Parts: sequence; structure tokens; C-alpha cells
Amino acid sequence: MHIRELQWIEPIQAMRRLADQANLAFLDSAAGHEALGRYSYLSCDPFSTYMIADAQASCNGDVVKGDPWNVLRDLLARYPQEHRPELPPFQGGAAGFFGYDMNRTLERLGAPAISGQRLPQAILHFYDVVVSFDHPFQRCFIVSTG
Repeated sequence: MHIRELQWIEPIQAMRRLADQANLAFLDSAAGHEALGRYSYLSCDPFSTYMIADAQASCNGDVVKGDPWNVLRDLLARYPQEHRPELPPFQGGAAGFFGYDMNRTLERLGAPAISGQRLPQAILHFYDVVVSFDHPFQRCFIVSTG
């Protein structure tokens, strides 16, 4: 793991500088409270993307057979990493969303009466570089898991 402390910059300013980068993830907490909303995170250009659409898993566009949850468990197990307790908690890994329609991967349900926007049920991007912000202490780190 490679870590470098950077000069403090407001997270929103850093995000604007990276706004044109692929698959930008901006997890912002502007609260600045030591227990609630202490950290913000910024990452882009994932090395891998996992998606579930119509209850079918794919990784980097290639269909992966099997239960989507087991596929995800196996995929996460491929990328173990050390955790450095002195740094903000998110130090790389998966970020994305699980939509409400993921319920169809957990139980057998009929099709909804009104179809959604044809969005995937889940997308997780795997990031190996994260810029993290510790608001109360105005510290900023770039962490690379390589």
C-alpha cells in the first residue's frame, strides 16, 4: 500500500478537478462532525466493474455464471488488502450501488407492473486509488493499493 499526505483541499474542489475522469465516485460528507460525517472520499478510473442486470452478473462486460451474490463474494475475495487504522476507513475497494430491484436475486418475485428505467440492479466499481479527506483535522491522503 502506498500512502501520501497531500495539502488540504476542499473535497468539492478536488472533485471538480477530476470531474471529467471515468466513473468518478464522490462520497462526500460536508458535516465536519467528528463522529458523523467526518470523512469524504474521491476515486475514479476503476480497474474493474461488476454489474448485475436482469439477475445476470458480469465483470468488465463478460457474463459470469452463477448466483450474483456468490460471484460478488468470489470477486471480493480476489482483492484482499491490509487496513491501516490510522487512515480514513475507505482505503480502496468496491463502491457503487445496489438498486431496489436486487430483491429479485434474493427471492422469486413476479415482474413489476410498471417496468423501471432498465437500469442495472447493481454496479460496483473496484478502485485501487482513493483520495480521502478527514474534515475535522483538514488532512487529505492519497492511498493506492496497487
